[in-house]
This record gives sequence, structure tokens and C-alpha cells, in this order.
Amino acid sequence: MSSTFVSVLKQTPKSAAILYKNPALEKIFSEAEFLWEAPQAISNISFVRKTQVADHVLLIGDAAGLITPLCGNGMSMSMHAGKLAFKSLDAFLKGLISRQVMEEQYLWQWKQHFRKRLWVGRQVQQLMGQKSTTALALKTLAAFPFLASTLIGATHGRDF
Repeated sequence: MSSTFVSVLKQTPKSAAILYKNPALEKIFSEAEFLWEAPQAISNISFVRKTQVADHVLLIGDAAGLITPLCGNGMSMSMHAGKLAFKSLDAFLKGLISRQVMEEQYLWQWKQHFRKRLWVGRQVQQLMGQKSTTALALKTLAAFPFLASTLIGATHGRDF
């Protein structure tokens, strides 16, 4: 195991105690040979609105902006966007529609399925970004459970 990681665990015995409550994790962190000296983290992910068609390429998944937290299963959203892209792309490749129509069709379908969902998710994310608004939102949702159900429905979409 990397000496840096061991020293991090030693410096934060509370974290190690929590990790080691799970015997499988204790075994992993005690016996594993780590590839990096310190844990790796992802940061600076942008959740701003993105385009779904760029330079005549249909974008799906995170490239098209389906990474916004609080919007449900991002993998499912990506697969759904792939299905939408396929329908438009298939018609284009069969010569049934032009490239421009393919792009417009995909963009329209994408917006129909995801725009509102992502907008609601961004609003909730902003609300949850500060202690005072988070506390107020959680108290409100606890007092009115139907609001929580409505919010989850608005951010998680429908099966496809």
C-alpha cells in the first residue's frame, strides 16, 4: 500500500475507523497495492447548459449535458439520448432525411425529453448549494411529502 495513503489514514483515524467497520474495505485498504500515492478526485465539472449538436455531430450523455446532479440516473439518460440519436441518424443514413433535418429532429427530441428535467435539477442544485436554503428546502419537503414526490418525478423522467 502507498505510504502516503497509509499516512492519510493515520492522520484521520476517524476515517479509518469508519472504513474498517466494513471487513471487505479493511481488507482492501490493508492489503492493496495502490497505483497512485494519493487518492484521485475529479473536480471542476461544469453543469452549465450545453449544446446537443456540435459541428454536425449528435452529442449524447455527458457531452450533451446529461451529467447534472439530482436528475436521476445519468446512464439511463445517456442510453435514452442514444436511442433518440439513433432514430434520427438511421433515417439520415437511409437517405430519408437530410443532415440538417437529422440534427433538428434530434435536437427537438432531446429537448422534449430532457430540457425540463435538467432545468428542474439545476434549480434544485442551486437551492441545495447553501446551508440556509438547503435546510429550508429539506424542512419544506419533509412537511409536504407530495412535493418531494413531484420533485423526484420532475427530475427523474419516464421509462423508455
